[in-house]
Amino acid sequence: MNSELKENKIAESNIKKIKEILSSDRGINAGIVFISSAQNIIKLGAMNPIYSKVSEIVHEIKKKFSFEVEVQQITTEDWEKWHTEEIKQIKPNELDNSNDVLNKISNEDISENNELKAFNQKDQEIDDESLQNPDKQPKTLLQEIISNELTNDLSNKQEDKFDFFDVDENPEEEEEVDIIEDSELEDANDPVIKAAGTILSTCSRLKASDIHAEPLEDRMRIRYRIDGVLKEVYSLPKVKSKAIISRIKVMSKLDIAEKRLPQDGRIRCRINDIISDFRVSTLPGKWGEKIVLRALQSDSSMLDLDKLISSKSELSMVRDMGSSPYGIFIVVGPTGSGKSTTLYSILNERNTPDVNISTVEDPVEYTLDGIHQVQVIREKGLDFSRALRSLMRQDPDIILVGETRDKETAQTAMEAALTGHMVFTTLHANDTATAITRLGEMGIPPYLVGSSVIGVMAQRLIRKICPKCSTTRQVDKEKDKLAFDHDIRTLKEANVVDLSNNSENLCPLCNGTGYKGRLGLYEVMKVNDPIRELIMKSSTADVIRSCASDHGVKSLLSYGLELVKDGLTTIEEVERVCLLND
Repeated sequence: MNSELKENKIAESNIKKIKEILSSDRGINAGIVFISSAQNIIKLGAMNPIYSKVSEIVHEIKKKFSFEVEVQQITTEDWEKWHTEEIKQIKPNELDNSNDVLNKISNEDISENNELKAFNQKDQEIDDESLQNPDKQPKTLLQEIISNELTNDLSNKQEDKFDFFDVDENPEEEEEVDIIEDSELEDANDPVIKAAGTILSTCSRLKASDIHAEPLEDRMRIRYRIDGVLKEVYSLPKVKSKAIISRIKVMSKLDIAEKRLPQDGRIRCRINDIISDFRVSTLPGKWGEKIVLRALQSDSSMLDLDKLISSKSELSMVRDMGSSPYGIFIVVGPTGSGKSTTLYSILNERNTPDVNISTVEDPVEYTLDGIHQVQVIREKGLDFSRALRSLMRQDPDIILVGETRDKETAQTAMEAALTGHMVFTTLHANDTATAITRLGEMGIPPYLVGSSVIGVMAQRLIRKICPKCSTTRQVDKEKDKLAFDHDIRTLKEANVVDLSNNSENLCPLCNGTGYKGRLGLYEVMKVNDPIRELIMKSSTADVIRSCASDHGVKSLLSYGLELVKDGLTTIEEVERVCLLND
């Protein structure tokens, strides 16, 4: 017991000595403060952790006290609060008996100190009165303003808070995006209008991500991408293909006379009381124009990292990098692999009133309250790089760049990351290692990549096996060598039914496809010191991939095989989206 007390006394004395170092002029100039201590670990806070004077003080504390020291970034407000508390802890007799301190304090400092004491004494009297009379608690300026507005709100029975203007009898109507109503989609008198409306409404019923309207030599086929795989649903007469394409172009406000050049547009319609958005793209072909419509998901309820990433270790790394105060986090993968959903899930967690979040996208897929979203308009000269440069003058904390396509956008994003902003972006690459080399191919200097990128994540989407109609079989050592080598002994098999031959007795859950829903495969690489050194040396993707694997980075194939082992998907699905030589 005495030894424990002695250790505690020694610890308290060491902490006091450390605080004296931090309270010195050198510690104040470095902007470093004491946070806590536990199990021989001293936690310090610094406004700039990489400042050379901070490193000198940390090295001195380690050498003098033999403690592990952790340094985390703090704000100027945190430092001022700690510094004020340290001054208050100094005893009055210490100030009175210290002639050196009194000699250093000017007359202005003494008067300010007296005013501070009087102000603190007045605060104490107000606090005592507030405890006795809770209804008379003092209010800050902000609380007073809000309280007055709320009082006026209730007394005047106004609907809008902070309404400084009188209601105009003839208000100017803001321009709104036209919404096509159900009645316009289901016009029974015109079969072409009805066919176009049915094509759009079927997309929401099947929960498809894309619609492909493609004229062929003798017919027009309508295919839907369901859970990442295209399924042909409708086959329409060839003579009606031009009329249907013209109807879709009219709905998306495109030029129906222009059939030789590609066009891009957008459709917003109301289907079953739900507003649906579609991005429309036309492309001329041999047998006519092909139209692809991408269904833009605006439901923010699905933006949850816990639902997207099943592995706890990968989820923890993504959350850790996503909560970083500055740096650039890159998500790579092919089109339709869920990159935007992942990034918006991170933004959804960080979307608080004290954080300024701005995005530049093409198109804006999700709508989050409290986030400023910029739609790229290339016809007007508003591209990613120009919008990003303008965002830098908008005092942002977090920036989302929908896609990094060129050197100018990439360099501007990385410079923003180096100046204290958190940047999220997407990139077209196969895996995390090739994303680094892809930036080098764009012409970005290695030092800029190494100093700004804090992490890269690659992802894919695979179909989840239907739990109702799937079957289980034992692994064949010769046939299923990949599964056997990864210690998988049982495999799930999907019950896929050929709809053209047998349309009866289908599974009600998956409609005979064998799969229902999708899962994500994730490869998360945190840029540590060894990987950063390889980036600075412009190493190849194979070298970076090997180093990442040595530091515990799980490949897409390994992640997928774990899902197979858990019985969530099939080995065929993993082989379909992953390179087998990972």
